[in-house]
Amino acid sequence: MDCYVTLILLFFGFSLSSCSHFPPRTYYYVNSPMTWAEAQHYCREKYTDLATIESNDDISTLRSDFPVEWTWIGMSDDPKSWKDSMGNDSNSWRWSATGETSKTGYQNWETKEPSSEKADVNCVSMLPAGKWADQLCESVSFSFICYTETNQTEKTYVFIETKKTWYNARDYCREHHTDLAMIENDEENNEVISKKPSSDTAWIGLYRVRWTWSDKSQSSFKSWRKISPNNYGGTQYCMTQHVLDGWDDETCDIKYPFICHQVARLETTLRVKIKTDADITDPATNSQILQKLAAALESQGYTDFKLRWKTPPRKQEKHTEPQCILNV
Repeated sequence: MDCYVTLILLFFGFSLSSCSHFPPRTYYYVNSPMTWAEAQHYCREKYTDLATIESNDDISTLRSDFPVEWTWIGMSDDPKSWKDSMGNDSNSWRWSATGETSKTGYQNWETKEPSSEKADVNCVSMLPAGKWADQLCESVSFSFICYTETNQTEKTYVFIETKKTWYNARDYCREHHTDLAMIENDEENNEVISKKPSSDTAWIGLYRVRWTWSDKSQSSFKSWRKISPNNYGGTQYCMTQHVLDGWDDETCDIKYPFICHQVARLETTLRVKIKTDADITDPATNSQILQKLAAALESQGYTDFKLRWKTPPRKQEKHTEPQCILNV
């Protein structure tokens, strides 16, 4: 039968990857010096979050509206997510083969590693003795270890002597094998050690993406100063902005004024005509419909939205077609 259903789409920070963020953010300058964590807490209580900046237009807005001085914004690289554990946050270490964080939490770091030295060592190599260290991804070349997955539990490792950057090594492994080596326990680590010469340093498939936004925005926009980030002293994990001089990493416990942003809630109602023999009032059926709609929206680049059914008000007039009203 043909059924009419009413669907409400609730968008929170809804955006398209191909255009400027929507709905637009309103920025608020708070001239009350706080640490980065204190500023984040304040912005989340009073507004939406510490400021996310996604374009030069945003910077122009801040330049015209706010005092010219250093302020906290909402980007950070929390070392709790990557330094002492494998973590499960957006800036944690991930395996190239899956793009996901470690399932077992296994790690085999060399002493004082990972170091995040100079703030741009985001790929991992196995040192001659079998311990791991973070390295520059693009300006350093090593031999590397690929693996082929023969079934869900077994990996076969292959040593490639040719020296490449991490990204080029990854591409080679993906073309000829499964990916750069993924290592989830001591047994696998020892097998990788056995495949390479004892004097060689070799790439494995561990990497991470630094500097994530507090509101989980996926924006890749950056406006670093020429000398930044540099993680001076090994303690600079939070982001400051000077509207005339770009971004700089800074020690998170220093107190600065800060910028919050507010994202308006956008609610859109759609009336959808569905032709189906299924019972449209069945909770399992309408849940499946929402899942498929959500997947379709995500495939088009939409993010941060919620969907739910809405019960329209009853009307007295007669309908010419059956109405399938879904209760929330």
